[in-house]
Amino acid sequence: MNGKPKKHYLSVFVLGMMNVAVVMSLRGLPMMAKEGLPMVFFLLFASLLFLIPVSLVSSELAIGWPEEGGVYRWVSEAFGSNWGFTAIWLQWIQNVIWYPTVLAFAAAALSYMFVDPSLAGNKFFNVAVILIVYWGATFINFGGMKSSGRLTTAGVLGGTIFPGALIIVLGILWVVSGHPIAFKATSHSILPDFTNFSSIAFLAGIVLLFAGMEVGAVHVKELREPKKQFPKAIFLAMFVIITIFTLGSLSI
Repeated sequence: MNGKPKKHYLSVFVLGMMNVAVVMSLRGLPMMAKEGLPMVFFLLFASLLFLIPVSLVSSELAIGWPEEGGVYRWVSEAFGSNWGFTAIWLQWIQNVIWYPTVLAFAAAALSYMFVDPSLAGNKFFNVAVILIVYWGATFINFGGMKSSGRLTTAGVLGGTIFPGALIIVLGILWVVSGHPIAFKATSHSILPDFTNFSSIAFLAGIVLLFAGMEVGAVHVKELREPKKQFPKAIFLAMFVIITIFTLGSLSI
């Protein structure tokens, strides 16, 4: 009766969804769709030369050093604890800047959808939404990995995968209904114009959309069998990300 509480382990599906939540956002679909058919080349290029290698490296390192810490542990083992601290601090500080930016956008969207569009420019409304969501998520995470996993899974299914799948289904219905396909009229090849510098800049943007697959490694100790389950979770996330990015962009 006085023993330690039973530890809650993450499943492959939940960790996969947590990786999807970190990496994928539907905000990139219109940007990619605007490029037309060449965006298929950009997506394949970024997947083969960035997303897949990063996923494989993360999986290999998580299996080789299955202790807690993720990026901090890996860098510390190679270069010492000072560089490990620097690596994890850089990974953390980007969230300090990124999440308020995204939540400010969410606050503006909420004002247009449910409240009053004039509130989109109200700094007090924006700050209130940012703080409520940020601290609400923080308190839920105080409940441990079980609460965190449920919150993340519900968020990514309801906010990313379901809308992404809906976009793809609507795109399929558009095609089977006999409507014209826009990218066929504007693009005749999947190869971009390499003489145009904007293509290089666009590729950098696509690669950035795929960044973050290594973040989930901090949860490797939360798996019952890390050596088997972590690679499965990585590949599940990778499949979902590539599928929704590619088919979703084509649908738009």
